[in-house]
Amino acid sequence: MTTTEEQLEQAQQFERLKVLVDKPYRYIDRKWDAVFWVSAAFIVGAACDITKLLFAGDWDFWTDWKDRIWWPILTPFALVIIGSALQYIQWLAWRMPTGMTYTAICLWPLATLGRWVQWGNFVHYPMNFVWPTTMVPAGIFADWVLFKTKSFILTSVVGSAVFAFGWWVSNYVMIAPYLQPAQWMDRILTVSDIQGIEFIRSQTPEYLRIVEHGTLRSFLGETQYVSLVFGATVTIAGYWIGQFIGRMLAIWPIGRFMKKW
Repeated sequence: MTTTEEQLEQAQQFERLKVLVDKPYRYIDRKWDAVFWVSAAFIVGAACDITKLLFAGDWDFWTDWKDRIWWPILTPFALVIIGSALQYIQWLAWRMPTGMTYTAICLWPLATLGRWVQWGNFVHYPMNFVWPTTMVPAGIFADWVLFKTKSFILTSVVGSAVFAFGWWVSNYVMIAPYLQPAQWMDRILTVSDIQGIEFIRSQTPEYLRIVEHGTLRSFLGETQYVSLVFGATVTIAGYWIGQFIGRMLAIWPIGRFMKKW
């Protein structure tokens, strides 16, 4: 009888422990998720902004340098790299097609804060002269392509093109007012060119832009559309660079470490 009571008590204790172990700690899990994603936002946003500055540089910095040739080619290529890496990591780990959107949301406030602190407070440039680009709509479209196709190959081709064109349309809304013609000292210039003349910047000869210089005008004289198509093609290469970063510099070392230990 004693043995039966002990077995019954042990069984009840086992069930209590099992319920305790299987209890969903939703508050702790959600709190940890919030801490993780908020902390990672600074790293992801800074990485994307640094990559953009390295490749796009001044072409995305000043309003008058956001022209129709180099800006649509270099900027999407630079932006898609970190977004592609995060897209691969989130899709592999959680099947969440949100890598591009998460990168875009992290980039925008950090880049805006940096421009405001560095150039707004220290140099007293207006924000409408140094405003950063946004990739939020482009990131949403690229994640949607991955969600529908569930293929990185199709996303690299279709998603990169959608990313480049979505980026251009969303940013053209912001730059369009500065492309309006205006009369300045008996000359017809755009508002952005007048800003570039009024606000003095240190420049070296290799950075002095020659407007509309190049061979793109041989394509029916439409430099903007040729740049967009070429930028979409270059963005495919940037997408696979991001895939390499996500696979070889993030997932592969973790897998090797977990297998070893």
